[in-house]
Amino acid sequence: MPARSKGNVLITGIPRSGTTLVCSLLNKVPDVVALHEPMNVWDFSKSRDANALTTTIENFCAEARRSLREQGFAISKHVGGEIRDNAAADEVNSSGTRSRRTEHGKILIDKALSENFTLAIKHPLAFTALLEPLSRHFECFAVIRNPLATLASWNSLDWLKVKKGHAPIAEKLDPDLAGRLAEELDPIERQIHILEWSHDRYRRFLPEQAIMKYEDLIATHARELAKFFPAAAELDEGLVSRNLNKYYDRALMTDLGRRLLRRAGPVWNFYSKRDVEGLLGEV
Repeated sequence: MPARSKGNVLITGIPRSGTTLVCSLLNKVPDVVALHEPMNVWDFSKSRDANALTTTIENFCAEARRSLREQGFAISKHVGGEIRDNAAADEVNSSGTRSRRTEHGKILIDKALSENFTLAIKHPLAFTALLEPLSRHFECFAVIRNPLATLASWNSLDWLKVKKGHAPIAEKLDPDLAGRLAEELDPIERQIHILEWSHDRYRRFLPEQAIMKYEDLIATHARELAKFFPAAAELDEGLVSRNLNKYYDRALMTDLGRRLLRRAGPVWNFYSKRDVEGLLGEV
């Protein structure tokens, strides 16, 4: 097995759980750069084995580190040249839906970086699908969120593929997931299965301390990040929970909550039914 990667951290997590927020916050931390989905994850399926996969990511990290240190830029998804806290616009368009506002390209990083600075790369679904081999070689952590709020967020964004109950890159990298989703006609049931699949992989392939809850991140004003990035202990951000976002359909949330509460299994690996009942009670 190759030596454990130094200075490179992989961020995975449930889509719409706060992974983009984490990237935005980390870019406020000294000697840390976080990139928002910078790689072409469809190339991962071309890797012959785990060693080829980790080499591909290592090579990308090496080039990004060189570019950041020597030229002050990297390739990443961004909004107006910055990694913002949310990929979805905080307003609705003419059709009444929230639009996606990210593009992919160069971002400038105007901060001092030591030779051994920490580079964090976020790819939620792709890294979740490949977590078993990646967690042996890289420091990895996952961001999760109350399952009811997660599903409500998915269903508020028409452009999000998980709204239809599909996760294309995860299905490409995990044929078992693809087969299970293909058997289910109800998109909400497929959504819940994607949640269960994700939680199951985090429980199996990550230590407990490598799981970060969105709610803890908000409650600690971002200092929860210090568990992984010690310099983040100095953060004091005015974060507000969006678990009851004004764009979430309250009637749909009621149905989603009831469906979740009827389930058993990995959807409850990190949250309890009381967590969902509490949020449902606020709807």
